[in-house]
Amino acid sequence: MPATSFKTKDGSTLLLQGVKAQGRVVGRMLDMTLEQRFRNPESFNVEVVYTFPLPWHAVLLGLEVELNGQTLVGVVQRKAKAREEYEEAVSEGDSAILVTVNRDRSYTLELGNLMADESCVVRLHYVQILQPEQGSLRLMLPTTLAPKYGHAVRDGGYEPHAAPEASATVEYPFDIRLDIQGELVHAQIGSPSHPVAIRTLPAVGMKETFITQVHLGSKAWLDRDFVLVFDKLTHSSLGLAAWDHLDAGLGVVMASFTPALPTRQSLPVTMKVLVDCSGSMNGDSIQAARSALQTVLASLRDGDRFSLSRFGDSVEHRCKALWKVAPPSMAAAQRWAVRLEADMGGTEMNNAILSTLVLPGAERSDLLLITDGEIHAIDAVVESAQRSGHRFFVVGIGASVAEGLLRQLANQTGGSCEFVTAGEHVEGAIKRLYQRMRSPKVTHARVAWPAQCEVHAASDLPLSVFDGDDINVFARLKAQQAEALTGNVRLLGRVDGVEGEVCLGELKPSFIADEANTLARLAANQRYWQLKGGAEGVPAVLTKQLPALAEKYQLVTDDSSFILVKQRAEGEKAVDMPELRTVQGMLAAGHGGHGGVTAGMVLGRYGSSTTPFSVVNSVGASSVAGMAVPTVWRSAPRYSRQDPSAVDRLLFSKKAPSGGKSKLRSKALRDFIDSIGSDDSPDTKRAKGWKAPPSRDAFWAVHLERSEDGASRYEGLTPAGLVEGLRLNRPEFWPTSYSALATIGVGDRVIEWLELSVGATTDETAVVLAFLEVMHTLDFTIKQTFQAAFGKITSMPTKADALSGVYQAIEAALVGITAEHWPAMVLDYAEAEHLLA
Repeated sequence: MPATSFKTKDGSTLLLQGVKAQGRVVGRMLDMTLEQRFRNPESFNVEVVYTFPLPWHAVLLGLEVELNGQTLVGVVQRKAKAREEYEEAVSEGDSAILVTVNRDRSYTLELGNLMADESCVVRLHYVQILQPEQGSLRLMLPTTLAPKYGHAVRDGGYEPHAAPEASATVEYPFDIRLDIQGELVHAQIGSPSHPVAIRTLPAVGMKETFITQVHLGSKAWLDRDFVLVFDKLTHSSLGLAAWDHLDAGLGVVMASFTPALPTRQSLPVTMKVLVDCSGSMNGDSIQAARSALQTVLASLRDGDRFSLSRFGDSVEHRCKALWKVAPPSMAAAQRWAVRLEADMGGTEMNNAILSTLVLPGAERSDLLLITDGEIHAIDAVVESAQRSGHRFFVVGIGASVAEGLLRQLANQTGGSCEFVTAGEHVEGAIKRLYQRMRSPKVTHARVAWPAQCEVHAASDLPLSVFDGDDINVFARLKAQQAEALTGNVRLLGRVDGVEGEVCLGELKPSFIADEANTLARLAANQRYWQLKGGAEGVPAVLTKQLPALAEKYQLVTDDSSFILVKQRAEGEKAVDMPELRTVQGMLAAGHGGHGGVTAGMVLGRYGSSTTPFSVVNSVGASSVAGMAVPTVWRSAPRYSRQDPSAVDRLLFSKKAPSGGKSKLRSKALRDFIDSIGSDDSPDTKRAKGWKAPPSRDAFWAVHLERSEDGASRYEGLTPAGLVEGLRLNRPEFWPTSYSALATIGVGDRVIEWLELSVGATTDETAVVLAFLEVMHTLDFTIKQTFQAAFGKITSMPTKADALSGVYQAIEAALVGITAEHWPAMVLDYAEAEHLLA
């Protein structure tokens, strides 16, 4: 029977046949085995290179390979030695496997000399400590690496042959099965990323009464992260202790604290919001970003301050300084949020962060970043964030989010991050972020380890301690007896607004035999990366010991790799060097608008009740309760303004034929655009009869580029252009609504000011008429002055008394108006002095 052949959508054969995950969750520890299946469809020997992700907190503990019926086990060696052994084996015709970690904590597997029509199964064993947050826990298994902005080798630190590639035509099947034991059995479980089936069964031969099994409910692919969410958790701090079998007399204690602050004080928020609008966010992700931002805005309170910025290959600030929470600023912010598009090119995150950090309005503030994090230049971004003094709170969005970068940004600045897959409801994630931002700060945090033990080494605490967010720390302790390792462990600290040092968490570790020495290996891994990350402040004697530490505890690190060699018999050896074959990853669902995440249904048992748990993750499913969406342009314009840039591209040419400033396109094209739609309301008929001012720079402001300070420039009729339009048209053709003002060419900023500031409590028609009456009295050009002097202008009725207040408010705001420029009080109405700090 011929072997199964896997092909791309265009018919090419594939090396990777699929990936299967088999895991067990016991308490808060995930023990997972990933099985990667390869087959060489070529008629010659190949070298397979596959770069793949693992969870950020995963610790790779084992490598097992099944090749030609033989099972081999890999060992960890120092990186240079492992590389040398791999290359030597391949050059001698033997098969070898090398697994290394990359700078972003992805991994690269190299399989040298996979012979023609030969199959190979690679099993990777990892352990991960799961961290609940405020009663919720998110288990995430990344399956593919989305394309990143920047250069993989220069910016991302990849070796040239290991740079990940993604393809829209390859397809790899994916399967996962999980057994859940302990406290998480009683949680409410669901998956926002995949349809899954869940059942709770009696446990056989275990201390637990029940075990919960989770498996996929339908066929799946390696095109999105697998996410399993556990809600309504009721656990508290717990710990484990064991002897380190590689160091006599030393024990290891793992303490998982769930801190409880003694005060529930809710502080005001001061934050600068930065939204990723680069091309990679197109599709599902930008819709999820809009939903997240709308939830952020809906959760603001009196006393909070905020700014709004978005970025791609440039940065655009909606606010020139921090705004107070007030009706005009909130209305402007909400309207800005619903109009976000992923239309800003590449992801120049570092420049955008630096530009946003210097916005004035508060001495200290937090930065809230909404992004998929898909960039290679990690180091510069993290360094800028650390130097800023701001805490970074991050919402990671997408089907294949860059977990490593976002967790580094949060951890290195004392903030935190949440992850939302496309289409998932964001309310819970935003609520948790706000709870952290509003909580009193904890300072001078420390751990008091068992008094009967001598501390040999202990891991560092995170920069911030938040109420209800788990903290995992390890200590290597000298002890005479196992009972000494199970003494009380306390988390202590000082809380703003509370006198003295307080206990934030307390536990008594449970002693386990741990024959595999897993706890000691996890402790060594955390110690390695903390010492590696703080290299400048770490004594040189310790950094020199890191390669030996990794080799001793068999850890894949910057200094070490997994290596495995299969020596072949003389007649089976390769007779030529293998041809390189890179395994292309599947393009993440929804990335850059490619495909999308579909809805799923989770069926299973939760606690003692059997209930279908629907996970609605279709595009746009998230809703914002109570969100007041601004009503600018209540009467629908004849062409959609949801994508104003598309309309502008139709209305305006980027360059005049002479190479000068941008020019309005031909009147014929404008008339065609104006003819689009079938709205026959009086407002539409009036606008159809409008005669537009000539296409001159004096009458039309067209700035398709952004200003140097990142603010978007005004586009549309200049003051002189609007006056000219009023003089060219009889009053029956003048606009009487905000949508009609947009149709004749008045720019967005001016209309926002009229509705959200001047017209907050006034009838729309009254506001528009008062505005036009004020503009009608102005003269900017010599021709307009001449016409006014000789009465060759359209007459306008004297303003009614009912409009006098609105009239005066408009007059006051228009002080400083010029022929070409609207005054700052109009364009920056939400930044009026009374709204700023």
